[in-house]
Amino acid sequence: MSEPEPGSFEISALRDGARVQGQMVAEAVAAAMEGLADRDGDRLRRVVARDLEINERHRQERELGISILATHHPVGDMLHEVFGLLLIASELERMGDHAKSCARYALPLIELSSRPRLDSILNLGHYVEEQVSDILSSVAAGDSRRAKDIAERDDRIDRIYHRVFDDMVETMRERPDWAYACTNLLLIAHNLERIADRVTNIAEDLVFMATGQLVELG
Repeated sequence: MSEPEPGSFEISALRDGARVQGQMVAEAVAAAMEGLADRDGDRLRRVVARDLEINERHRQERELGISILATHHPVGDMLHEVFGLLLIASELERMGDHAKSCARYALPLIELSSRPRLDSILNLGHYVEEQVSDILSSVAAGDSRRAKDIAERDDRIDRIYHRVFDDMVETMRERPDWAYACTNLLLIAHNLERIADRVTNIAEDLVFMATGQLVELG
């Protein structure tokens, strides 16, 4: 039986860490949108509080990745994977920040007796959640080809985001008393759009892991 390649156990742990961190981010995005839709303040506050756990997971990933680089001096495919996983961990940490921002902007809205319709922003949230879920599946499978297909769907997110923006501007024109609510919804939409942009960044990181080439998919 051949000996495992030096550093293989640590890289496996790095992959597992990215999987766990990704699942935490996916749950945060979904919970932020559910909390907004259901006027569930407790759920939204949990999203805000759990961001510290996502940050801690990112710190652990960075420490492990640096340790692998310093101890095993990986080259070739192994080096690409370590760097790629570290880049992905950083993108996931920022996605967690955006999910936290969505929850924070949603919290004041749950107390309002009336507010704008949420159809368009919940639709945006649905597609962003789908993008996050799909890219995490690609990370787990190391599937850079599928990651490229996912990145190409970012145009759909942009179209929906601009539709939300137009809807909120029109609503503020018709209902000036809803200006505060519409502003918060616009900020939520902006953070959702940024999460989708970071999905594209992760797709680029997967291509780097597979080929060693830096590409721009956005």
